Amino acid sequence: MKALAWLAVTLGVACGHDPHGTNPDGPPGGDGDAAGPAALQSHSSSIALSTNGVAFVVVNPDNDSISLGSIEVLDPPAQALEIPLGPRPAVDGSGAYVPAIMPRALAFAPDGASVVVTGERSGRVYRVSMADYAVTASDVICSEPIGVLTATDAIYVACSNDRAVVKLDLSLAQVGRVALASPPWGLAWAPDGALVATLFYGPGAVVLDPVTLAVRKHWDVDPVAPRGDARLAHGSPRGFYDIAARPGTQEMWMVHELLGIDTPQPALDFERTAFPAISIVANDSVSPPLSTDAQDVTGIDGSFGDIVSGPHAIAFTHDGAYAFVLDTNSEDILVVGRNRVEAALVRPLPGHMPEGIAISPDDRLLYVDERNTGDVAIFEITRTATGISLAPRGIPIPRYETDPMPAQLRFGQHLFYSANSDEYPITQNHWIACATCHMEGRSDEVTWLFGQGPRDTPTNAGGMLGTGFLFRTADRTQVQDYWHTINIEQGGSFDPTAQATLLDAIEAYVDHAIPVPIPPTTDPAKVARGATLFASATVGCAGCHAGPHFTDSGSGNPTLDLTGPIVLHDVGTCNAGDVAHQDVAGHPRAPCMFDTPSLTGVWSTPPYFHDGRAATLKDALDMTRGTMGDITTLSADDEDALVEYLRSL
Repeated sequence: MKALAWLAVTLGVACGHDPHGTNPDGPPGGDGDAAGPAALQSHSSSIALSTNGVAFVVVNPDNDSISLGSIEVLDPPAQALEIPLGPRPAVDGSGAYVPAIMPRALAFAPDGASVVVTGERSGRVYRVSMADYAVTASDVICSEPIGVLTATDAIYVACSNDRAVVKLDLSLAQVGRVALASPPWGLAWAPDGALVATLFYGPGAVVLDPVTLAVRKHWDVDPVAPRGDARLAHGSPRGFYDIAARPGTQEMWMVHELLGIDTPQPALDFERTAFPAISIVANDSVSPPLSTDAQDVTGIDGSFGDIVSGPHAIAFTHDGAYAFVLDTNSEDILVVGRNRVEAALVRPLPGHMPEGIAISPDDRLLYVDERNTGDVAIFEITRTATGISLAPRGIPIPRYETDPMPAQLRFGQHLFYSANSDEYPITQNHWIACATCHMEGRSDEVTWLFGQGPRDTPTNAGGMLGTGFLFRTADRTQVQDYWHTINIEQGGSFDPTAQATLLDAIEAYVDHAIPVPIPPTTDPAKVARGATLFASATVGCAGCHAGPHFTDSGSGNPTLDLTGPIVLHDVGTCNAGDVAHQDVAGHPRAPCMFDTPSLTGVWSTPPYFHDGRAATLKDALDMTRGTMGDITTLSADDEDALVEYLRSL
């Protein structure tokens, strides 16, 4: 790896702005008094390139490291240099694999000699020297920082779980902060120099003044109404991962999903559930999303001729002629032309779970961060007068010598995020993955019209072990039972016997490698007071939400025998959509009796109750007054403390 030493002087920024504003791909240096400094990169990403486009730096979320590699390293094999941010992760005594840092995004510092990295689980921002290949500084910033973007005199961080964007000076000291209504994820520079943050669960993005962090405006993506046939793109927008300015225009393109929550079962299936989308903002006007329509509906053609799923990242050629959309779940690259119609599709990619994409300054090479397989795939771009094509440039570059994540967990991760129907029968036509609804292994914050009744999407974070029965009415006992979901909603063709190995790998990943979210920043005094109220017999919360996972599900039935006993409750949330049905073994379930959900990470799973009728934890408490314990006696201050305690779980 000594051949990488030259990177210390050549590493810098590509696909973004240089400190003097000479790079055309990004915002100008300012717009009067409200202008921010010239940006170094156009938007946050998991991968960044050197100024000459031959070297890359990429995060390794599951390894607590970053890697530095180059297409010009001649040492065989052409492997990247792994730079640890902390101790190497390992399986703990319970069998869980939980990285302590989980780096998610990086950006070059203004001098180009170091990179700044966010640690989702550590809550830290790290500075890593490209000369010494080591961490030179780090500081705790917030709960679950994700996107990071640098300017000549500042660093901006999207603090997902604190629902805030934070501004740091170059020493990593906090100099500004703005609270947002929804968790932010990606950061980008707008053409006028404003700072833009995507809101992960929607409704779109928020525009900030880069100097003061004052909110200038919101870019909201409206739900797309059904158009007669549920196979036509429609639904509620969710999963806003990335946004970037299209060079040479005033447009901002953001990638996300549309979730068709209006369709009830049995009509609800894979091609009526979710649709990839690109929403384009021009002069503060948000156009209807570009997406894919069912190709066999007469007279209807979507913007994209192929089905893709899980759009995660976007990059543009420097003249703005083409956009490259990286799809994590369908594992491909969708190329969209100036006419906003599909120009090409690269499928399959050589690896799995792609999460980041970057283009070289000369528009000749496209780099793809393939997280699950631990490599970077490189494609050569060929443009002609009539179109564009991409071809692999050699084999992908490995990012580390050994993988600390156990092989079964890594395989389960691949299956959980994959909608690659060419490889496994987990869906049809590359449409739906487990992660389509369980975004980041958590929730999509919507309610679906299932056959049993309206059901909000539960989180998988922390796994299912120890939480009792599964499904809102205790219909299932283990993750493997979700082959029913794979076959019905996802359109898969799983045989629980023939595909037992695949189901076991998914179970292993869900139960051991999707960690509980880091709680948002809370007030310790309020948390302590709320814990006392929660445990009190008068309030009564702990009567049902008991034990280490805050649930009585499975009480008196440690083997989770579906023949009983089954502890269910009528909590006053029944509605006309709830119907009698059977569990997976054919036992009857009443329509309005519900299993007690775990409260671990409950603050991250709105909306609440089985049908999502409560938007916030406070709303949920207000709705339980008179039905559980004696919550009616709580004062406003008591309720505030109880909510703060729940936010800490």
